[in-house]
Amino acid sequence: MSNDWPLRQDPESPVIFARALLEDPSQLAFVVLDDDDDWFISDGAEFDEDMDVNREQFGAVSLREAVELIPQLTALASLPTGMAADWDPDREAWLLSSVADSDDEAEDREIRDARIAAWQHSGSPVDEVQLSTGLTEIVAGGDAPVRAVRQVVREGDGTWLFVGFEVPEAEDFEVEGLELEHVVSLYPDVVTVLQAAPGQVFDRAEPGAEWELVEG
Repeated sequence: MSNDWPLRQDPESPVIFARALLEDPSQLAFVVLDDDDDWFISDGAEFDEDMDVNREQFGAVSLREAVELIPQLTALASLPTGMAADWDPDREAWLLSSVADSDDEAEDREIRDARIAAWQHSGSPVDEVQLSTGLTEIVAGGDAPVRAVRQVVREGDGTWLFVGFEVPEAEDFEVEGLELEHVVSLYPDVVTVLQAAPGQVFDRAEPGAEWELVEG
């Protein structure tokens, strides 16, 4: 594989690709990276129970061809498996989310149990946690802002809040939810504070700096 290839997946791996995007890539709506590290790229259409409808709406292309058509995919090089990203064309940004369960309950349970068994930190990898909105966005165009966690809060009830440097101190901010494992994959330097007890708050002055216990 070429050292210039920006994604971890093989460039010749097959991708499920909306046929409408072959004619007009600007209709891009969202992508999903499933638990097998395979891409699903859509103009907004989702799988239908009718396989004939699916065949009409979707085809297969190589990942290399998909990137040629939709180069903003390269901004998702670090996207963990089991996540989706909605495309915001006005802001040229991806809006991240953890993928909801599929229609196959047995397979979903098997994947969830495997994730929990492999988890080496406190809590559960499938727990939903809150993040400041900027931490759930990846800008694909222009100068991307720094994405890093400034503050980790373990609420009194044991739930988690992660706040990014894009949020000025002492200002209100909006939050989004992601699964804890996805947060750790996106921001691995929070691992050292996952032992926080309920009521504790860790902070740091700049990205990469040591965490400091500031409350609790």
